[in-house]
Amino acid sequence: MGRKNLLADLIEESTSGKDAEAMPIASAPLSQPTLGSRGAVGAMSRSLEQLSAQRDAAKALSEQLASGQAVYEIDTALIEESIVPDRMTGTEADHAALVESIRAQGQIVPALLRPHPTKAGHFQIAYGHRRVRAVRALARAVRAIVRELSDDDLVIAQGKENGDRQDLSFIERARYATLLEDRQFKRETIMAALSVDKTELSRMISTARAIPTALAEVIGRAPKVGRRRWIELAERLGEKASTKAIDNLVASSRFLSANTDDRFALVLSAVTVRERAARKPTIWTAGDGKKVAKIDRSADRFILSVDEKLAPAFGDFILERLPELYETFRQSARGDE
Repeated sequence: MGRKNLLADLIEESTSGKDAEAMPIASAPLSQPTLGSRGAVGAMSRSLEQLSAQRDAAKALSEQLASGQAVYEIDTALIEESIVPDRMTGTEADHAALVESIRAQGQIVPALLRPHPTKAGHFQIAYGHRRVRAVRALARAVRAIVRELSDDDLVIAQGKENGDRQDLSFIERARYATLLEDRQFKRETIMAALSVDKTELSRMISTARAIPTALAEVIGRAPKVGRRRWIELAERLGEKASTKAIDNLVASSRFLSANTDDRFALVLSAVTVRERAARKPTIWTAGDGKKVAKIDRSADRFILSVDEKLAPAFGDFILERLPELYETFRQSARGDE
């Protein structure tokens, strides 16, 4: 009797603890006992064989969990977002199309999850955000690979998966790099995640930082717009990106009804027109009717050009009196203060 209780206790122990906690994720098949003799010896043999099978199954499941080889079905209520979003928000039409695809064909490609670092029994997305959202809308379980991942491992896996599929646009990759930098990931980790060198990474981050987040969000992912045009937009926006003209544009029905690539084109066109208008020179005409000087003015420059043919030596005259003019200007500025 004592032996029987001991074996029962051992079996109960084997199905509790850390390995047993993973069992509800996906049930692992257990081998059937082969010894079938009767009596105390037979019972002991069957119990030992069952115990061994349970331990082997738990070990196999644990190994699969660590290597990420098995695909499990996991309740979406147990799944939380990644530490860093890798995509810009897609359209509702895109989401609806994915939902219908999964409804009709099932979830073909599994997501990659990791055990949540602070919530036991919960998971965090490495990649597959759109799939998880679509499956959640269908009230189904998510098919997923579960793998132990550090923060660095997670963002590298996330970046590699998106890079292999090549469906992230330039601005999404640039914003992802910026988010990783903001979360204090090392440049080496970000380079590995995006498969870029140091120069390209610097260009991506500087471009993303030059374009206001709100503006990038309303433009969207613009998949047909490449690196060169995003860099051009960043350069044209400069430090004074929030202008009345752009604010009016993004609030217009024309902009709101356009697709993401056309929205980009509208914004680039608007800042290009603004820049050209700002650089249109002004001709200064003297009292005698001569067009003596031309003025080029921009947000941070005032350039005066003198026509030496119409007013010989006028430029030298201004240059000689420049210190006096500047001092007069300073005194005037103090008076205004």
